[in-house]
Amino acid sequence: MGWIGTRGLVGVSTAALLIGACSGDDTGTTTLTTTTATTTATTTTTTDSSTTDSSTTGDTDTTGSGSDSDTDSTSTSTSTGETTGTTGAPVCGDGVLDDGEECDDGNAVDTDECTNACTTAVCGDGITQAGVEACDDGNDVDTDACTSTCANAFCGDGIVQEGVEACDDGNDVDDDGCSNTCVLSTCGDGEVQGGEECDDGNDVDTDECTNMCLNAACGDMIVQENVEECDDGNDVDADECTNACESAVCGDMIVQEGVEECDDGNDVDTDECTNECANAVCGDGVVHEGVEECDDGNDVDGDGCSADCKSENKIVFVTGTTHDGNFGGLAGADAWCQQLADNAGLPGTYMAWLSDNTGSPSTRFTQSTTPYVLVDGTVIANNWADLTDSNLATQIDLTETGAAPPAAFTGICGISQTAWSNTRPNGTILSNSLHCGNWTGTGSSAWGRWVNTDQTWTQWCSGGACTGAWLSNLYCFQQ
Repeated sequence: MGWIGTRGLVGVSTAALLIGACSGDDTGTTTLTTTTATTTATTTTTTDSSTTDSSTTGDTDTTGSGSDSDTDSTSTSTSTGETTGTTGAPVCGDGVLDDGEECDDGNAVDTDECTNACTTAVCGDGITQAGVEACDDGNDVDTDACTSTCANAFCGDGIVQEGVEACDDGNDVDDDGCSNTCVLSTCGDGEVQGGEECDDGNDVDTDECTNMCLNAACGDMIVQENVEECDDGNDVDADECTNACESAVCGDMIVQEGVEECDDGNDVDTDECTNECANAVCGDGVVHEGVEECDDGNDVDGDGCSADCKSENKIVFVTGTTHDGNFGGLAGADAWCQQLADNAGLPGTYMAWLSDNTGSPSTRFTQSTTPYVLVDGTVIANNWADLTDSNLATQIDLTETGAAPPAAFTGICGISQTAWSNTRPNGTILSNSLHCGNWTGTGSSAWGRWVNTDQTWTQWCSGGACTGAWLSNLYCFQQ
């Protein structure tokens, strides 16, 4: 008798009808028939061999359709065989791996390694695998909230999330052009990024960091507050704004084109470039030292200063300070006169009215044909001849600054209005011995009196000493 194997059968009813018949052939073979019925599956039976030995005694009467069977015979059957088979259609979730299934774990959990569709869980199947995937949106778009590796998108993952991130360079370097918040670096964000020299995070263009995130510099056309006076953005040093970003001014040693004629960078008004940054010229009212004798700012002759800036008058003054008889010689006395005149801003060259064994006014002075005047213009003599005729038109009682002279030593002839002299009214030497040792401070002297206008203005008294308390004034004449 054959074996029948059944798997997964539900509601099976089986009716077996054994019918024996004698065929009358000499092989003596009896056929065994088995019928199986099921509502959900089909059973297949394979019989390797069947041998039936039958002895029938009497008649057999069979009635019915498989529900009842009366047999009046005795049968002996022997059957040997092997059966494999499947009964019913494959079902996902039954725990059995059927054809067409990648897996079947027999549960209803959709998020484990085997889905409820009996497919192996993979990234991109739209199912978030528990413990394995952070997300699974079922697409291959790498720039949405769930990446193509089923990871939640985040700043720093190296993927620019569309609509959320402006950049994502996948690192934590904050100054490389993409910040750690996945924002593109921009000038004004307060972070010094690639290509920026500075970034102060404000919109003030005139501080140390411009709105272009560049260090403020002279020449950038932006006037840096409290640092630059101007900034014209060019390298022209002679325009209104210098290359040091300073407003051009007279005295900055830069000749401003179209404005200045010169600029020597000093405040000396009597050199070749005046303090108005104009070339010194006769008639500008400024006496050009070493070049002009005078400059009265006009081109009128006969007013004391000619049209070619030659002095028509010679200035005379008595010194505003007293001195002893040691001048260091006539040259030293001349230098003292010149210094006082320069300090007072008087034009020209000056010499002392003194005589000794080396010279006298008659041998040293330029004998002028024009008037000799005080610093206020008062005439004391019309010319050299008038000066040396023993009578002055007025006393020489104004200093180089136009002030009254200081008092001299009262021990000199009992008065205090004296001036060193040793000179006759005609300009020659008075004595070969009364010159303080050629004005080196030894011996005695002869004085004049500056309040007098007769010959005593230069030849008043003599004797005394030349140093110590013996202090007196000195006459100075322009040459």
